[in-house]
Amino acid sequence: MGKKHFEIELPEKVVQDLQLEDGDKIDIQVSNQSFKVLPTKKLQENQNQQLSIRRFLIPSILAAVAFAFYNIWQNERLIPLTGSDSIATWVIFMGELTGMAAFVYTRIQKLKKIHDPLQKKTAIRLAPTLFISFALIQALTMVAIFWAIGYLFQAASFDSLTATLIFFIFISVVNYVMIYSATLISTTFMMFLLIITIVGGVLIAMVTNSRLLWWQHNFSFLGTAKADFSWTFNATLMVSGILWGTLIDYLFVPIQKRLPRNWRLITLRIFLTFDAICLFAIGALPNNPGFLHLAHDTAANLLILGTGLPMISIRLLLPKASKEFLIFSLSTALGIMLSCFLFYGIRYFSLTAFEIFVLTMGISWLLLLMQNIHELYELKDNTYSFTLKALD
Repeated sequence: MGKKHFEIELPEKVVQDLQLEDGDKIDIQVSNQSFKVLPTKKLQENQNQQLSIRRFLIPSILAAVAFAFYNIWQNERLIPLTGSDSIATWVIFMGELTGMAAFVYTRIQKLKKIHDPLQKKTAIRLAPTLFISFALIQALTMVAIFWAIGYLFQAASFDSLTATLIFFIFISVVNYVMIYSATLISTTFMMFLLIITIVGGVLIAMVTNSRLLWWQHNFSFLGTAKADFSWTFNATLMVSGILWGTLIDYLFVPIQKRLPRNWRLITLRIFLTFDAICLFAIGALPNNPGFLHLAHDTAANLLILGTGLPMISIRLLLPKASKEFLIFSLSTALGIMLSCFLFYGIRYFSLTAFEIFVLTMGISWLLLLMQNIHELYELKDNTYSFTLKALD
């Protein structure tokens, strides 16, 4: 029996997006019982150049030279790994400059290659907020990493040459990660980044305050003046709020361009933006005595309200959502109401338990909501159907 041959007809929009021409050879990559059409060789070469070695090595070498000359000028024999004037200080400072410069440059180069006018206009509009978010995340991440390194290698110092080599390695990693991140920007990547930011920042705050028995006070104690390194907790919530707002824009702007004046989407976007502002405010207003305590509690309660209302009305706001998500939304809303009763009503929950339960349920639901919106409006619009035809 002879081998059968098949042909597929690609939709015109796919051909335009991939910039295919008559005679181009197309590769099909098979993985996990599915396949995807790869771009032409020319596009693949352009994508491979995005992480060209010179992109991160040149700024890393220049930064290392500046670090070496500074050490020579200071005539320092031993340079500490961490501290006020150390390898860590220079990596954080120079890494922010070179890393963000590489990130912005790489992102701009990607924007130039977008051919769809609407997609390009949307990406440019969201670029400033995206840059601010990543600058804050990079700074927070590097400070947290060097705090951990300083804790593990206390009082470590190196001679000038060794310190320069260590600096070069760290700064190269920072620049590479920032360039690579610029090529991965998508709603899925940003949701993953948001989860890592929230979980990582809060866990660091918990660990650093474990000896203070923070759970005997309340969850917000982690951001008060009495806590150790309270800035990590507050900065995490503030960065998460900014990143959350950026993610909302990144997802809703193109959707609302395709579905203008859809009151359901407009209402849902208002709720989510309001939640992002509340999350930012909780970090910006630490739970210290006086006015800040009142403002912090108000922001926290508004976050609960701004999350609970769309939960119970999700069937109306997102009618195309799956039955499982609708059930999960109502169950989460009931869980939050039960937690409120156990805390405000009969005082069974401590404030710490109440905050942990409500925040965990609320943020989990918000992340799942964004995932469902992404799948309903983004993935489906980028999915095309075609018929496989056997050739005689």
